[in-house]
Amino acid sequence: MIERGDITGCLAGKILRINLSNQNIGTEETKKYAQKTLGGRGINSLIMVNEIASQVKWYDPENLLCFGVGALVGTLAPGSCRVDISTINVFSGGKGSANVGGFWGPELKYAGFDNLIIIGKSRKPVYLYINDENVEIKDASLLWGKDIYETENILRKEIGDEHIKIACIGPAGENRVRGSAIMIDTTKAAGGSGVGCVMGDKKLKAIVVRGHGKIEVAEPERFMRVVAKCYQQCKDEPNTGMMRKSPSNLYSDPEWKGWNTNIVVKNGQDDQWERENRIRLMNCKTGVPNMQKGVRACYSCPIGCMPYMEINKGKYKGSKGEGFWINTIMGHACRFDISDPESVVESWLLTNKFGLDGDYVAAGLSWVFELYEKGIITQKDTDGLELTWGNGDALNKLIKKLAYREGIGDLLADGMVEAAKKIGHHSEYYLIQVKGQPSLEPFRVPKGWALAVSTSPVAGRHLRGATMGGDRYGPKPRPGNFGVTDYQNQAKGVVWQGKTKELEDNLGICNYVGTWSGANFLTIADFAELINSGMGLDLTEEELLNHYALIGRNLEKAFNALHTNMTREDDLPPERFMKEEVKSGPYKGFKIDEDKYNQMLDEYYELWGWDKKTGMQTRSGLKKLGLEDIAEKLVKYGKLIDK
Repeated sequence: MIERGDITGCLAGKILRINLSNQNIGTEETKKYAQKTLGGRGINSLIMVNEIASQVKWYDPENLLCFGVGALVGTLAPGSCRVDISTINVFSGGKGSANVGGFWGPELKYAGFDNLIIIGKSRKPVYLYINDENVEIKDASLLWGKDIYETENILRKEIGDEHIKIACIGPAGENRVRGSAIMIDTTKAAGGSGVGCVMGDKKLKAIVVRGHGKIEVAEPERFMRVVAKCYQQCKDEPNTGMMRKSPSNLYSDPEWKGWNTNIVVKNGQDDQWERENRIRLMNCKTGVPNMQKGVRACYSCPIGCMPYMEINKGKYKGSKGEGFWINTIMGHACRFDISDPESVVESWLLTNKFGLDGDYVAAGLSWVFELYEKGIITQKDTDGLELTWGNGDALNKLIKKLAYREGIGDLLADGMVEAAKKIGHHSEYYLIQVKGQPSLEPFRVPKGWALAVSTSPVAGRHLRGATMGGDRYGPKPRPGNFGVTDYQNQAKGVVWQGKTKELEDNLGICNYVGTWSGANFLTIADFAELINSGMGLDLTEEELLNHYALIGRNLEKAFNALHTNMTREDDLPPERFMKEEVKSGPYKGFKIDEDKYNQMLDEYYELWGWDKKTGMQTRSGLKKLGLEDIAEKLVKYGKLIDK
């Protein structure tokens, strides 16, 4: 175990613990956790693996809902705004995690808290009001049933402070829809793992925060020199200009390479969308970019990448809000073969308004559209909705039904895997899911993306190491020369990217500002300088990548081992993408070669230090990281290779 001195800066200093069952409120020191994990998701994972018994389910009062603000959040470090929300995953039963930006995280630290740990269940709807050290559990009966916009407006009027920051759930979370998100700053979604469903199960409508404190850094002058250097790197990075216009605008070019590598059409029937559909959706004169009125940024972001949209014509005229994203194109457009710009933007705005996870909506509901196409379900089953490809109006009505558990929405709200069991007729084959969670990701063309999504510890999400080849992802120099469609060397890039994401989520740095895909102007060397001058430590790049990053991933791996029966088979891509080929376009004929994928998986396990035959952790690997206590737990349940 690495011991590199005491942390003397960047942390607010306390962890806030709230029991909703008995309304007990307490605090503890952050440092003992941060010394081992640095902060953010690492602290959440450490608390969860130590405190949640293996028999506890996501709906039990003993389940924890953990908010972890990154260690650098609240400072001037660029992109330092991110919050990890961890709990038991409602799909897999293992580790659940969602990451979100905005301004809520810095506000919690200014109130004096690095993490918020919630246990128990309230008997009636409540919300938390954290005003510095004053913490109240308040009645939320009048908020229950309100959408995200209504909830925020009521809270701002009730509290009378325009500077409050709000994390809340919408009707979807209240109704325990599995694919519910927690929304921060109105439109920034902590999606994935069903975190909003867990918050609704606890009868917790919102968490309102107001902080008046400040965050000290260990060496202010040195820290500001590092910050200035990092901002200059952002200014000099060619991708910065693209990010400031919003990355989704890259798709305004119908020949943009992302159209050929990122897209899944009609729930997986193809990976190529017709050129005329691309042009209709994304042309600058009448398409989605025409509705973009500006771009917003999160706290301390030197880029800004979130577009603000206003629909200016058609039946949805007047709808407006933040957040049309690349996932909107991948999901709400291509998955349903919808090229009408107004319908696609409206479906995204509705998803946010009701507090749903956009990926769940796209992957889950496009599956329902395909079942309708194949005659497995009919209009009688869909409450009269004609779920034909391209029907944006039907999608928007189905989104509302899902959020409110109306009609067919009630069947789908308990999760698509459960719905498939009830529907039958081979419907489970068409459901694109990983470890129980519907996934909108591409698998057949980008092999590193397929590997990262399939092995994600939080069930089928791409932000745990996904790559699109070494020309844009990974360190410089690259960990091996790998292209988008290669199998060879791909695991090296995925593992490196997975490690950097562990660090970014522990520090609270947005990975677009960091090492992944977008501006790409921060490096591991920059992380080390920010940590050392800000937190008062003396860590090397090697220690960050091969100690702290490994701790984070191994804690999640251990939690999954203790709480599920997942095996190597659960790290394989969905069956459909190994059987069916891409039907058109430049990658026609591509599919996942299972033998070659398994070779990638072998290398992936070895690079993480796990047994390649089973994917299980080893006693020696955990001991090296100072996690002997975790190893003993795994031994008790027969979930460890004893070597």
